[in-house]
Amino acid sequence: MNNAKIQQWLIGIFSVLLIVSLMIVATVEIKKTREYKPEIDIDKITARCITCHEKENIAVKQIDAWEESEHAVMGIGCFECHEAKDGDFDAQRCPESDFLIARHPTPKDCAECHEQQVAEFANSKHAHQFWLFANADRAVYENPISTRHGCEQCHQVGNIWPDGSVGECDVCHAKHSFDLAVARQPETCGECHIGPDHPHIEIYNESKHGNIFITKGGEWDMGYHTADNEPIPIEAPVCVTCHMDGNEKQPMTHNVSARLAWESQSPWSYRTVWDEENLGSWEVKRERMESICKSCHAPNFIETYLVTADLVNLQYNEIRRMFVYWTKKLTNDSLIDRLKADGKFYSNPVLNGWDEVPELEMYHAWHHEGRRFRHGAEMMGADFTQWHGIWDLQEDMVELIAWAAEHGDKEAEEWVESNHPSKFAPYALYDIPGSAWGIPTKTNTTPFVYKDNKDYWDRIKANVETVYKKGLLAEDQWDLWMKRYENKDHYLGLKYSSDVDSTWNFYKERNALDTKAFKEQAVKLNLPGKSFWERKK
Repeated sequence: MNNAKIQQWLIGIFSVLLIVSLMIVATVEIKKTREYKPEIDIDKITARCITCHEKENIAVKQIDAWEESEHAVMGIGCFECHEAKDGDFDAQRCPESDFLIARHPTPKDCAECHEQQVAEFANSKHAHQFWLFANADRAVYENPISTRHGCEQCHQVGNIWPDGSVGECDVCHAKHSFDLAVARQPETCGECHIGPDHPHIEIYNESKHGNIFITKGGEWDMGYHTADNEPIPIEAPVCVTCHMDGNEKQPMTHNVSARLAWESQSPWSYRTVWDEENLGSWEVKRERMESICKSCHAPNFIETYLVTADLVNLQYNEIRRMFVYWTKKLTNDSLIDRLKADGKFYSNPVLNGWDEVPELEMYHAWHHEGRRFRHGAEMMGADFTQWHGIWDLQEDMVELIAWAAEHGDKEAEEWVESNHPSKFAPYALYDIPGSAWGIPTKTNTTPFVYKDNKDYWDRIKANVETVYKKGLLAEDQWDLWMKRYENKDHYLGLKYSSDVDSTWNFYKERNALDTKAFKEQAVKLNLPGKSFWERKK
């Protein structure tokens, strides 16, 4: 082998060794970065707290969490948050200290540094949390101990403390680390926004937003700081992206009500007036939300999607109206009674009551199914709008009316005995030609009400126009709806029906083969062996 060949081999070997070395160094440096702990200065009081906690082995993991926090880096130690004065409701003296500490730091303490965030939170529905009402589901139907780690664990986010402050910051910001990444994680919101009555984490996970996060979110830095007039730094939104974080046009806020246009958790859907003097009208709140949506979506998609969700909220009200009608009717006719003690009624048939079927159906139709129907439509959760929403709502309605018929109500008996399909829509309807997703063709011609009512769209138009004139839809929403109404054959795909006949027939033929297969393989299959039980004659 000549010298030139030897040199080439040596250069190649050294090049490979250099690359391997660089990869090893990079791996070590990445590991160091992951294991990085910030340098902090610990003051004398904090040092005493740490020494005592470590000595007594009390909450030592919280010390580790604090040491990695931005608070620690900024020199904010134990006493800055836990300082107390004589007479404070939570003042206590540790056995080995000579100063008072606060057992429960409250938003009043946080406001020493985070005044704007605390003020924004205090004006939100998170702070309200409906403790103003003695909700009968908690006060009557459930026993008290069950609510301690049930309702109260989540509703503590709106606690009114003895010092007059409201809320509990560490419901979202984990104690002592106060890590933004933890607060921003969808599962943090999902600690409370979960379950049959407000399954927002499940709805989010079902949505395309959640699907992208589940797929890629582990690669994102969720600890970012939101700065005004800067783009959202992650590919798809998490909960706080839509409800709190800022973008190029919206500032960050701790008021989760600032972008909500509906009160869609309540027994009736209505346009929010919450803190209207500061936050503006529902239209202004909706504009804030749309500004966030426009970071990812085209305006036409946003407008069509949201007006459809708005009509779902209004449709819920008409279904709700049926439950109110029946429970009032059955109460007035003495077929159901109200809970009463000491001359006071403890259940209202229009809101709650659980000792008789119509009251239970009424409650579920609002508190469970009705919320899922509305929230699924607002958050891109199709299964919650459909099977966990409107389907369950309809079942509640059928069971209520069937119960009334069984107990002798003549109107209910007539409904049960009817075999006309329109019996399942005994309320006014809303609709919109087409959807935000695209133009259908043959697939959107099947609803019975389309076929049975030649004036269907005229009646729908009258309903939509009425709520627009009442201020429940904005002018641009009405204009969008009318554009679709006037060109409904396009948006419903009806004008393209004959254009897709060949495609339609192709799939009809395939469907015929499927139908033949399941009839031959299942419906008409008879086994020779006898069953092992026969009904005695």
